Amino acid sequence: MKENETFILDTDTGSEECRIITTMFSETRKKYYVIYEYVENPSDIFVSSYDPTDEEGLLEDIKEEDELKEIIDFLEEYEEFQDEI
Repeated sequence: MKENETFILDTDTGSEECRIITTMFSETRKKYYVIYEYVENPSDIFVSSYDPTDEEGLLEDIKEEDELKEIIDFLEEYEEFQDEI
């Protein structure tokens, strides 16, 4: 998965085209994450874990509070970096 790449996400209400904002890998959890937004409604940001070797491209929900905190910390650093560019 690469920044600005798009993919189709099947949801309960249909399909959504999504744009990848960035990805991250957690050394602590040994997990990959994708941070993305809906192309037609980019006001919300979503995050899911994924397995880069899974050909089906399944995205998993983030369920643990401390896992979400780690991702939020990463996003804050990412935004600061983007502001510096």
